[in-house]
Amino acid sequence: MQISYETVYMRKDMRIRFVCALILLSFLPITAQADISDRIAFSGFGRIVGGYLDEGSAKFEGYDNSVSFSQQSLFALQSDITITEELSLSAQLLAHSAFDRKSGLEWLYVNYEPNQNWRFKLGKLRTPFFRYSDVIDVGFAYPWLTPPIQKFSSLLFSNYEGATGTYRFNLDATNVEVEAFYGTFDGELTRTEQSIKMDVDEIKGLIFSLTSGNLSARVSTTMSSDFDADVVQFTELANLLDFAGFQQNAESLRFDGDITVYQGNINYDTLDYFVSAEWMKVTSDLLVIPALDGYYLSAGYNFAPFQIHLSYSTSNSKYDNVENLVPKGLDPQLTQLSFAYDQVIDSLPDYELDTVTLGLRWDLRYNISAKAEVTFLKGKPGKSSFFTGITDPDFDRKAKLYQIGVEWVF
Repeated sequence: MQISYETVYMRKDMRIRFVCALILLSFLPITAQADISDRIAFSGFGRIVGGYLDEGSAKFEGYDNSVSFSQQSLFALQSDITITEELSLSAQLLAHSAFDRKSGLEWLYVNYEPNQNWRFKLGKLRTPFFRYSDVIDVGFAYPWLTPPIQKFSSLLFSNYEGATGTYRFNLDATNVEVEAFYGTFDGELTRTEQSIKMDVDEIKGLIFSLTSGNLSARVSTTMSSDFDADVVQFTELANLLDFAGFQQNAESLRFDGDITVYQGNINYDTLDYFVSAEWMKVTSDLLVIPALDGYYLSAGYNFAPFQIHLSYSTSNSKYDNVENLVPKGLDPQLTQLSFAYDQVIDSLPDYELDTVTLGLRWDLRYNISAKAEVTFLKGKPGKSSFFTGITDPDFDRKAKLYQIGVEWVF
């Protein structure tokens, strides 16, 4: 009897809900003593974002040369239940308009804060790769409609199932946080419009952040290992290479290795202006996931209720290619196998891209903002450069993405 991927995923998700429910039920007698309405708080956020790409032979982030509001629009509802002064339960449901992103339970975790220094979380959590990872869907929380480094999000898993612990303390006027986390991932990654089912048995990381006045900074490292992925074309070709005796090339197509993500950012924000920068680096032992480098620089000026901002970002990638050991010309079947391996290697997407974004934000109310952006995209000719669906071989990987949106919190 075969058990489907969806069944396994649902069982894991239900285990998390079951653990959180048990914790909640164990405290029901305490909760019943107080007014339920005082212990349950609801909040949420949403965004309606439209975009247009001035290029008819490719797509970028799902946008093409027709106006679309279905790539980044979403709505979320969050519930926070206070069980005791130290213990609470948080859940978030998210409805997303994008075809390649599932709607549903975004996070569900138990939060325990025994004192002002320590905080622990257990359940389904956000993977804290970047500065804005926890609020990446809450567009109201940052200046842009599309954060410059968000393009890496589709290459990495946004959630994990596990636990995190944070220690907070002060050094004179500086607030310091040290966070460690550990967990697993069981879900899908989307790479160049292709969904990949993937299990990661070990995710662990460390975050160090500080805030002093208007200045804040953060550095982190996230390590992932013990991968298991279902990519049919890779698996089938790897089996053929194994059968033909070319184990080195076969192993290069399997998800067997480690990925480490390094991140750092610094931000200076006043009532009048802000400047920020963020850098990331990905090292990988997996052929199908390249080594990546990227950073952005951003600055903005506030003239209430408006804000204007300008950002530059760049990224590049490199694959650790394995030499094709399958000979050509000696045997028709081996020649065909060799060309098939070359074709897979050549089809791996490239992530070299420079962008310049100019944006305007208008805070209509304390909880509602309207935004407009234009992003100038410059990729590497002959490479994918985050573009998809390329139909014109002469496309020079240059385009402009226009976006408008309304975002709110409640």
